[in-house]
Amino acid sequence: MPSFPTRRLAATAAAAALVFTVLVTAPAQAATPSPAPVATAPTTTAAASTATSGVSADLSGDMMTVPSAPLLRAQTDDDVSPTTGVTDHPVYVSVAAATAATSDDSPTPPDDASIRAAVTQLHDYWWEESGHTVNVTLAGIETRSLDQASCVPATVLNTVHTSAFGGRFARYAWAGTNEHLIVLSRETCGTTATAFGTVGGDGGEVFSSYGAGSTLGVPVLLHEFGHNLGFGHAGAGMCRSTTSFDGAASDYRYATSTDSPASCPVLEYGDFLDIMGYSVSSSRPHLSSVQRVRAGYLTDVTTLSGAGTTRQVTVASLDGAAKGRAVKVVDPVSGQDYYVEYRTATGTDATSPEFGGRSPSCALVGSGFTRCALTSDKTTGSVRVLRPLTLAGSTVSTVALAVGLDAGRDPSRRDTHLDAGESFTSANGGFTVSVRSMTPSGGAVLDVSLAGGSAKVPASAPAPTLSAPAPATAPATTTSRLSVDRTRQTHGSTTPITTTTQVVASDGSAPSGTVTLRDGTAVVGSTKVGSDGRATVTLPGTTAAGTHQLRASFVPATTTQSGSDSAVVGVTVDKASSSSALTRGTTAITKNKAATVTVTVSAPGVPRPTGTVTVTSGGRTVGTATVSADGAGRVTVPVGTFTRGGTYVLSASYAGSGNVSASVSKRMIVVLR
Repeated sequence: MPSFPTRRLAATAAAAALVFTVLVTAPAQAATPSPAPVATAPTTTAAASTATSGVSADLSGDMMTVPSAPLLRAQTDDDVSPTTGVTDHPVYVSVAAATAATSDDSPTPPDDASIRAAVTQLHDYWWEESGHTVNVTLAGIETRSLDQASCVPATVLNTVHTSAFGGRFARYAWAGTNEHLIVLSRETCGTTATAFGTVGGDGGEVFSSYGAGSTLGVPVLLHEFGHNLGFGHAGAGMCRSTTSFDGAASDYRYATSTDSPASCPVLEYGDFLDIMGYSVSSSRPHLSSVQRVRAGYLTDVTTLSGAGTTRQVTVASLDGAAKGRAVKVVDPVSGQDYYVEYRTATGTDATSPEFGGRSPSCALVGSGFTRCALTSDKTTGSVRVLRPLTLAGSTVSTVALAVGLDAGRDPSRRDTHLDAGESFTSANGGFTVSVRSMTPSGGAVLDVSLAGGSAKVPASAPAPTLSAPAPATAPATTTSRLSVDRTRQTHGSTTPITTTTQVVASDGSAPSGTVTLRDGTAVVGSTKVGSDGRATVTLPGTTAAGTHQLRASFVPATTTQSGSDSAVVGVTVDKASSSSALTRGTTAITKNKAATVTVTVSAPGVPRPTGTVTVTSGGRTVGTATVSADGAGRVTVPVGTFTRGGTYVLSASYAGSGNVSASVSKRMIVVLR
């Protein structure tokens, strides 16, 4: 599995409406990139195996904002309006020979035939994605010899755009015209190719040194043209918690942010199922549903809102033609919009490595937390939960949330999708969506419940879109009984509480489905029900100390049985016991010299305890320090200078933490003569 590049361009919080590529007449000014990281696709095709792998250009620090007035309307998280009518998008292609030499040319430099084919594919893709409203046409091809010393992408674009096609694109003249300038270099421009484009503005500019080939050049152009249409990047985010898989909007920030570490770091290009995510060789997935709905390209959406609303709804495959291809949920607690979609290995989505069946692409997003992708089953597809968020500047990006447990059912290692039997609860328990079943032909059947009451949707409300007929008879009711092998465990223990859920169907049939165990609203784990109707889930050893209210929910795999919830069972997690040790520092303690000591805190099952330690001498505090997670329980504590000879009795105390109890070390005697 290749390592996929990370974003190297620092995001800018724009004061104006949008961030644009810098388009100036002076070559000394650089262009603002919106780069698409590119990687060789994990496919079996020969063409893909020979495709060049690359990383985004390092043009950080060259960002600037463009005056907002003539360029683009402001965009907010709630700015959704349908697109009507056909808009023509003429594309002008300028092929730039940056240097006079031919030795640095790409092995397959763009020519008229490949350019015409690429623009045709550009039209075909965006014509379908936009619901037949974006009409891309080839308006002209030209060739320019720049005679520069080397191929520098920003310099090439700045040089070409001032005079290309009679100066048609100089001084932002393209703004509001829906015209586009694509500059393709004959050279690869360095050791790796580069691509970037302007964002929005009803028109725009694109630079690419990937050429116009169908394998990699066109997927890159599809991505960059999406920026011209106003789309931000499609990322993947994971909240660093084993009890809540979501957070407030402010908790989500790019993993490369220079601010304090985000609670929910986002990999900016991490969505493999959106053309605005990774540009991968031979991969041309759809825009996600949230991108298409917000742009007005997709109006086939079921909106759920209102406290106490409970619905069962079927969402059809995003690639298909059935109605109901997206579900928008308005969280009653935060008021934020969430989108739920069903992606299958059909149509253009089948080209995504997400369904490649290869090794997963996993990334460590923080101490002990791993987010994985490329893990969807192509025979069943997968359900995804996405959020539109303004993460940098004013361009809305989309984030696919890591909400599904992997095969090991470890809540600290999660996939960016849900499988049948899994569920997701938004921050603060705003709403819960559970996946009852999913088939590419019938869609994904979801149970959605919004917090705030037990009221049902009135009979006069629009019925959810169903892709399959309802069963002729009422499903058999089920009951779920939750029990535990004991009611207490210790934080970090290797013998945690085991829960057992017994599911019984009213008609005597064997229950078939999945049991999900929740701690309050947070998912603890899920497992399939056995042939005996039993399902066991172990409470993680990392469960926080305190009292916990556990409830089990049965989600049937078929429509012949109903779901059921167990009664709440209370359990307690005790703090891990600790021990503290006090030793001399790396140098001997001598009179009239600053001294240090080392304090070591140990707690069974807690490899990295944190908290505050205090060192005293004769009952007087002589030093304090904080034990950080990086210190693995050890910290050096300055204890000042001993100016007099004599015997000193030192001891260290550890104040404890939310999960670890306090402790005091043995005394250490220091004799100074």
